[in-house]
Amino acid sequence: MKASLFAILSAAVAAPSITAAATNEAVVAESQRKWISGSASADVETAFLCRGFVWDKHPISTQYADVEFDAGPAGRLSAYTWGLLQKSHASHADGQSYRCNEIDYGLRYAYDLELAEGWTLVSGAARQWVTFPGRDHRISNSVIDWQAFQALKNPYLVPYWKMRYIYKPFREFYWIAGVKHTFPLFTDKLDLTLDFFGDLGDARHCRNIFGPKPHDPSSDYRGGLQSLNAVVRLDYHVTEWMDVFAFVAEYSIVDEAGRRAVKARHDVDGVRDIVYGVVGLSFSF
Repeated sequence: MKASLFAILSAAVAAPSITAAATNEAVVAESQRKWISGSASADVETAFLCRGFVWDKHPISTQYADVEFDAGPAGRLSAYTWGLLQKSHASHADGQSYRCNEIDYGLRYAYDLELAEGWTLVSGAARQWVTFPGRDHRISNSVIDWQAFQALKNPYLVPYWKMRYIYKPFREFYWIAGVKHTFPLFTDKLDLTLDFFGDLGDARHCRNIFGPKPHDPSSDYRGGLQSLNAVVRLDYHVTEWMDVFAFVAEYSIVDEAGRRAVKARHDVDGVRDIVYGVVGLSFSF
């Protein structure tokens, strides 16, 4: 009886200690969490691809910056901006050329759902405003869209998708879907990422980027998968807050109607297949 009573009393005394230890760990983790963080990057690209189409096969430069507020269980809210500096003149579907620098602004919300150890479902949405400073008269001054995205993070293969609905000045659905995997290469300072994804869109999107069908201009595209992309990327972690990155990618239109339409266009930059490269710096704080 004494032994049993001693065991009961010991368990009763020990239980608060275990609870206190767990509470202390949670408090420490919460205190170490960064409520406000940010990132920035700049790169040089040998070609410019947007919405699943090659708009310029000459070098460009892009810049990105964001500030994020982490509200813990309530999710994360961030504001971001992205810029494009076009060093050459891209060609339009009408055979004329123009320079199209761009600055985008957006608000983004993301939420992490822990499914199991090492498995996290990231979901989110964004509102984006696209502007063209010093625009050519043939280009609308602004584009507004809504975005939704998800990724299932895990130690193996990460599936993801991102959808973009543009409703001003034209309407279309465009989305990407793919899988990727990142693993250390030789050292913990160097990461290799293999990424494979497809560009998809509705009939309106295909017409907006490919132009009318050459032999039947009045007919619509069927929509769906339009192109495939394969990316090999290296990230070198110079410090805790600075990375150097580079990647090479291959893009190819797989929609037969789209391939025929692009071949029939007069612009020199719209191409059906291309291999391009990117080098840049990224920072986190």
